[in-house]
Amino acid sequence: MRAEQNEQNIEVLSNKNTKHKFSGKLWYLELFFSSLFLCFMFAIISQLTLLNSGLALALFLVLVLIFVSVLFDIIGVAVAASNIKPFLELKKAGKTKGVNMAIKMVKNADRVSSICTDVVGDICSIVSGASGVAISIIIISELPSISSAVLSTLISSFIAALTVLGKAVGKSFALNSSTKILLFFGKILEFFSFKKNKKN
Repeated sequence: MRAEQNEQNIEVLSNKNTKHKFSGKLWYLELFFSSLFLCFMFAIISQLTLLNSGLALALFLVLVLIFVSVLFDIIGVAVAASNIKPFLELKKAGKTKGVNMAIKMVKNADRVSSICTDVVGDICSIVSGASGVAISIIIISELPSISSAVLSTLISSFIAALTVLGKAVGKSFALNSSTKILLFFGKILEFFSFKKNKKN
């Protein structure tokens, strides 16, 4: 009887997870202002860092921004494509590592997906593209004979193409392995949450 009740609970929660709605009327305003602030801060920090660094470090920083953008896009897509039922079944089977955090992420899939893909992912993409201008300035300072307009266009195009390629591969991976991805990041989040609670 209890097993049947658990199955029913899983089914109810699974059905609830099929449709996600943004909760809170202020969510869109929060999203706008947080995106504005983060984009401004990312842009300022990256530009100051890139303009005062060598070419090798500048290229490395841009690659890091692209990686972060692709990584958060993968998480956002995985959350949006996931279903709560596998995690509830894992919890029922006694497996708790990363499961509880994954369940929280799925229950808040709309917000998690939006923050990962629209806030962090897209901001990193925008800033990495804009950073191409800073890289072109560094190169032109060493090779003034090169056309600044052509060089900045080529670099920005290459950064954009690399980001698109990474996100395309990442989306395919996220759609096919959403449960594994959320369990992995659930374990990471639970680890840092445990460390924080232990410290407090």
